[in-house]
Amino acid sequence: MRTAGSAALAALLTLGLASSGSAQNLTAGAKAGVTFADLGGDFEQIIEASTSMKTGFSFGGFFGADLHRMFRLQGELQYVQKGAKAEEVGVTGKFKLAYLELLVPATLLIPVEGGVVVPRLYAGPAVAFELSCKVSASVGETSVEVDCSDESVEAPTKSVDFGVFFGGGLDIKAGPGAITLDVLYNLGLTNINDFPGDPNTVKNRTLQILAGYGFRFGS
Repeated sequence: MRTAGSAALAALLTLGLASSGSAQNLTAGAKAGVTFADLGGDFEQIIEASTSMKTGFSFGGFFGADLHRMFRLQGELQYVQKGAKAEEVGVTGKFKLAYLELLVPATLLIPVEGGVVVPRLYAGPAVAFELSCKVSASVGETSVEVDCSDESVEAPTKSVDFGVFFGGGLDIKAGPGAITLDVLYNLGLTNINDFPGDPNTVKNRTLQILAGYGFRFGS
């Protein structure tokens, strides 16, 4: 946890130092959207069933600084739901993970004539801090849900997940700022399986579709 906290602090300090030199091109706002999550690695082998994407949601805020007309450095903090879904002989199971996640995208801004719509491509590191982990199962109208640490499930997970992400989006000028539209894919690098002695790996995989609004300000 200490290492993850240090990484998050370093990212925020870097963004703060960068923005201090470009105060005329700052953006701050909020976004929300839908997530499509699955778990890679050996997860299907562990549960002995095929999985599919679990739908969830995410929301959060962002703060960015345009360091050049074609480059932006941004920090984003969001609540995001991850996990996976499995169906077997009429039973639907879900592995539900929720994180507070910090993303630091390095963004390429693509100039377009008129400047009303600005396409973006970006990539960067991410660190996610687990807020909750639950396992649910339902048959018809009957359902049950327990924590991952419950002895009936015994599916402990690591509290911190490091990852990388990449994606693209659009800024559409509207009023004092811009409407933001984004599609990104987040690839977890940490084996979140924390069961003692288990060699199997489990890694987060998440697709997000987001919309929001960013205000531009500065001198």
